[in-house]
Amino acid sequence: TFVVGPEQQKVFAHRCVLACRCQAFRGMLAQVPVGNQDSSGSVPPQGPFILGDVQPEVFLAVIEFLYTNSVTLNSHIALEVLTSSVEYGLQDLCKLCVKFIKDTLSVEQVCEALQVRVIPVVSKRVKNNH
Repeated sequence: TFVVGPEQQKVFAHRCVLACRCQAFRGMLAQVPVGNQDSSGSVPPQGPFILGDVQPEVFLAVIEFLYTNSVTLNSHIALEVLTSSVEYGLQDLCKLCVKFIKDTLSVEQVCEALQVRVIPVVSKRVKNNH
């Protein structure tokens, strides 16, 4: 069980699927619980694992990829799924995200992305110079 995003949405997945498909999840799911010094007979933690800084839709896309080796993307989550794919070391998902972004990128989207990124930086500089 994962508790995802500020909404604390529960997402369920099979430990064996995640561990087989992703080194990062393998490490997360194999950790010995805190305070349990006897690792010989310990059972890995069952969760829930808290992922408060990930949007549920993005995490669900990662889970979809791990189960199906494909992913359903849209322009709202593609960059964040790409970021997650890099974080989790999922090169094939990364390639799918890059292909989607290249295939759907428009001048308007680039301008919007630049405005979103540049305006806070410019505002901060203006405030600091006054």
